[in-house]
Amino acid sequence: MDTRKIQRSGTTYYLYLPAPWCREHNLTTDSVVHLSKSSKGDLIVEPRKGDSTLPSLKIQLDDTSQDVVNKFLIAAYISPVREFNISLAEPLSPDQILFHKTLLGGLELVDIEDNNISCHTTLALSDPDILLSAMIKKILSIVHLMKKEPKHELIQRYEDEIDKSNLLINKAIMSALMYKKDSKIRHINLFYIGMISRSLEQIGDILITIDEDPKLLDSIDTAMESLLLLLETMKQSDLISFIKETRKLSREVKDLNTYKRMNLHSLLSHIAEILCDWVIVDLVEKGTK
Repeated sequence: MDTRKIQRSGTTYYLYLPAPWCREHNLTTDSVVHLSKSSKGDLIVEPRKGDSTLPSLKIQLDDTSQDVVNKFLIAAYISPVREFNISLAEPLSPDQILFHKTLLGGLELVDIEDNNISCHTTLALSDPDILLSAMIKKILSIVHLMKKEPKHELIQRYEDEIDKSNLLINKAIMSALMYKKDSKIRHINLFYIGMISRSLEQIGDILITIDEDPKLLDSIDTAMESLLLLLETMKQSDLISFIKETRKLSREVKDLNTYKRMNLHSLLSHIAEILCDWVIVDLVEKGTK
């Protein structure tokens, strides 16, 4: 490990960068390096501009024909932006959504909803929290579609994307534990995200096998919306609301379908327990500062 002595001039602290590293990255006295902190608080010096400085893109489309939407979608995806959002004047049908997803191929990070298309184009292994939210939104998409067309091919496509997101989250956690600079999220939070991700994947697996059950779908719908809000706020009041939503699922087992419903309740209850731990840890840390 190379070491550098900290220098001081007045109130300013500085150190000299290794000359071989500067030559490797073509850095001169006119160059600017970028500083960030790892999940452990270590200072990271990077020679290139981070993705966070890239702009966001918002587009409003009045024409929702397939060729128009697809051309704008591809153009937005390859443009140098951090994220993009395309708002559509009219909602897309399940068949239209499936058409665009088929054309996109492996671009599973593009989220296509009824009248909104969004994507974090720079989404990488440093963003498992965003991937977790994407998993919840895809479960919501499955629920909404099952209410309308329970046998539609798009349901399986959403479930496949949930599985891929879970794999990416697990990969992100392993990367963060091995290479500190790859994660901006604390390791304890990565632990919670990984546990929730696994439960969400199992919820997706079970959900697509459920027979027609509007009441169950409504309960899952409300629970997922509550979970999204909780992950955004991490407030105790929102946690209590989520716990109450998980109680609405019946645990009585009479047949295969009610057995699956009981498993869904167990998975949601497990997520609630994980989030209780997460919220308590946050409260403890705030109390010690």
